[in-house]
Amino acid sequence: MEQARHRSLAREAEEIVGRLRGVSAVRVDLGDDGTIALMHVLASAERTPRVVVGDVVAALASELGVSLEPGQVRVAAQRAGPADAPAPGARSRLKFVGLAVSRLRTSADVRVQLEHKGLIYEGAASGPGAASHFLELVGQATLKAVETYLRAESLFLLQSASIVQVASHQVAVVVVSWLGPGEELLSGSAVVHEEPREAIVCAALNAVNRTVGWLGSR
Repeated sequence: MEQARHRSLAREAEEIVGRLRGVSAVRVDLGDDGTIALMHVLASAERTPRVVVGDVVAALASELGVSLEPGQVRVAAQRAGPADAPAPGARSRLKFVGLAVSRLRTSADVRVQLEHKGLIYEGAASGPGAASHFLELVGQATLKAVETYLRAESLFLLQSASIVQVASHQVAVVVVSWLGPGEELLSGSAVVHEEPREAIVCAALNAVNRTVGWLGSR
């Protein structure tokens, strides 16, 4: 009963915030006590993150009686769509610039570095170092680096990362859940030229870039 009430609170909050101007996606993270711990909002670039945060805090206070601190609202700004986008090749995208792996007995730590306009964004993932799991760590670290760039958390969830044989080529395939309304499923691929791990990074970036478009307010 208590869990159902908490889920109802999350749904109501998502519906209220989803109706705000410029908001295209909302997700609520509940704390252990069932209250709202964090709220993730994807908003259009026409409104600054500060303005969106103010709208969210005010709306929840007036309609649900829920008081949030501004720091509990994480906003990612969605860049302009195709109609407003610059000419092909003019948009600067995140670039893969580094991958580091450290192992300790049966565990592994993977760090992926991405670059955008001279700034480096790093993501890390740790877990079992078995070969069957290692590519997933690379994919997870890549998505964490993207979230670092976006200044957001828990936007993406890696579903799978694998290398498949296509004709005479090996291809990295990554499937990602974008945790927006309805949990949209994204996929990306990249041909393996030399290093499978690097191809997994590129495939993960392709998955996010192709479907969502690069998000952020830099």
